[in-house]
Amino acid sequence: MRALMILALVVLGATGSYAHCQDTACPVGGYTAITCPVAGDAVIRNAIVTRLAGSVISARNPIGVDVTDGRVTVWGQVDDPGKIGMASLLISTVRGVECIDNRLCVSAASQRDLELLAAVRNRLSKSTFSTMQMGVQVSDGVVQLTGVAPTDYVREQAAMVAASVPGVATVYNNLVISSQGGMF
Repeated sequence: MRALMILALVVLGATGSYAHCQDTACPVGGYTAITCPVAGDAVIRNAIVTRLAGSVISARNPIGVDVTDGRVTVWGQVDDPGKIGMASLLISTVRGVECIDNRLCVSAASQRDLELLAAVRNRLSKSTFSTMQMGVQVSDGVVQLTGVAPTDYVREQAAMVAASVPGVATVYNNLVISSQGGMF
């Protein structure tokens, strides 16, 4: 009898792969499930790609995902440094992930845009006019100014300051003149 129980345990253990998951409450009866089947590598990879689509993966910056025995390697380029950490966070929530090797980096073009953004904001902050209601965006060396300027003179000065930053290709001045006028 004892040999039969050991044989049954060995057979059951060999046919199903299980891992400890977070306790989840059953909808009926108050029981909790403490084990769940381990997801296969293909299932884990598909779940990761689905989670990263639209938030980390883009048409401009596709990334690669490889899963082997629950060990995830992700590589490629992203357009924002925050997406590197976001990718790790999203991947870590996929059931079956054992560890993550995050090899993502910020693309060179995006890094240049981030540097231009910092330089434009720095120059604008040192100007003689207030920039509190002005926004700056940079993409492929093109600067876009948005928000509110108190006068047409300030609007034009902001564009000239942005254009004076080395590396800026074009400035789109979408600042609107405040209906109140005056200085901020």
